[in-house]
Amino acid sequence: MAVRDIRQSTAWSHYLTRYGWVTHTLPGGGLVRLAKLPVVSIAKLHRPPQLTAADLVELERLRKEHHVAVVKASPAAEQDLAVFAQFGYSQRGSIDLPPRTVVINLQQDEATLWQGLTKDCRYSITRSRTAADHIELTQAPSPEVVAQYYQVVNARSKRVGFYTPPLADHMEKIRQFGKEAYIGTVYSQAGVVLGSKLFLGYAGCVWYMYSGLTGPGAQSLGNYQLMWECIRRFKQLGYSTLDMEGLADDRLRRQTKNWRNYTDYKLQFGGTVVTFPLPYTKYATIFELLNLRN
Repeated sequence: MAVRDIRQSTAWSHYLTRYGWVTHTLPGGGLVRLAKLPVVSIAKLHRPPQLTAADLVELERLRKEHHVAVVKASPAAEQDLAVFAQFGYSQRGSIDLPPRTVVINLQQDEATLWQGLTKDCRYSITRSRTAADHIELTQAPSPEVVAQYYQVVNARSKRVGFYTPPLADHMEKIRQFGKEAYIGTVYSQAGVVLGSKLFLGYAGCVWYMYSGLTGPGAQSLGNYQLMWECIRRFKQLGYSTLDMEGLADDRLRRQTKNWRNYTDYKLQFGGTVVTFPLPYTKYATIFELLNLRN
């Protein structure tokens, strides 16, 4: 179930311009982003489609032209990794993107999707419905809706020690994705916000980007109904897949150990687990740094 990654979209390129990244297109259609530092530049590829030798030849040209000190590639799951060794890349460096995910096939009928949930997940959804929790999914949300969502996500992140980008970052992502930006929120029967999630869509897939629970939400089961109703709605909107973004990975136990609870939650909704290759990196030597502009 290969999909083109959202970070290969034009909207993502436009979003990154706020941080000074410039996008270049490789011969195979993949996008590489360059950022200029005071003396050198850095280059990153975030899950481009299958890279070939021709793509890496072009990367070498860009590396020399822009005085690039380091190129870091986070490969797609289907990437032929042998090509990296041919051009002097090694598998090292910290991750930029979640190393594992679970992808849900929304082309299945709703009954099949429901049966794909764990028994505990179905029970939690039913309990949330019984409690009269209700869901709102807002397409192209207004600044007011984004501000409410961000308050939930930011407060939760602070409580559990996770980093969340500033509100302006979320606003820019949502602005760039326009009608393919969605905020889902679950409310108690009394109208108290229990939790909120941000999704972004691209090329037939929708990505689960950020999520947060309020204090009352952490004591409820509304988060399960929220996810399920979003799955149903995205299917109705015609998306073919849902990428849950981010599972703990035994290859990176220290880096992803705090993701365990989120992983357990996400896996309850079914789908296929996808494990990505770890990043490949190429550093310029001191000699190259002195001569890249020659």
